[in-house]
Amino acid sequence: MNMKKLMKLAAQIIFYGAIWGLAEASLGYLLHFLPPLVAGIVMFPIAVFILMKAFRATGSRSALILVGTVAAGIKAVDFLLPGMSVFKTINPMISIMFESLVVAVAVPMLNSRKQLSKIAGSLGVSVGWRMGYILYMVAQFLISGSMTKFISSPALTLEFVVLNGLLSAILVYGVLLIEAKTSIKAKFRPLYAPIMLAAAVGVQLLV
Repeated sequence: MNMKKLMKLAAQIIFYGAIWGLAEASLGYLLHFLPPLVAGIVMFPIAVFILMKAFRATGSRSALILVGTVAAGIKAVDFLLPGMSVFKTINPMISIMFESLVVAVAVPMLNSRKQLSKIAGSLGVSVGWRMGYILYMVAQFLISGSMTKFISSPALTLEFVVLNGLLSAILVYGVLLIEAKTSIKAKFRPLYAPIMLAAAVGVQLLV
């Protein structure tokens, strides 16, 4: 890959990662004022939409993990805020990374024209990232003694992984159908990347 294409790819990764970070900082923040079930179910399908658009723009599955890294990095801005719990910052970053990882793995299914593959992919990613996050929560508890509500009881763990996962999978499938029928006609310009990144970091600092 020549330097020009590499720079364009880097700009696209930053751009889509910043969009995801902005969505988390704005809509994600507002959704947390609603019942806990809502934010977790809604935000992941939005992330899937962004990641699929990023895949269509870059043609790279591995780039999706870097998109997640950018989004998680924007969340890391919270480390600069006084009085912010370390885990309250780290945990969302870890969930973002799990989300980008499972989508990158499942792109062939999510992008398939076969509806059964889309359905299976939607279910797989929705439940998969939650299972990874639960394992991380358990490891965090064993290392630090910090316990989250998701692992405080088997019932809450099942609710988070199975019930929330199933409900989110329905939305993911709907998002995939919409994403497949929409296209971004505007030509991408590398300048969009720093502008979007600045906006995302600014909103993250404000909330």
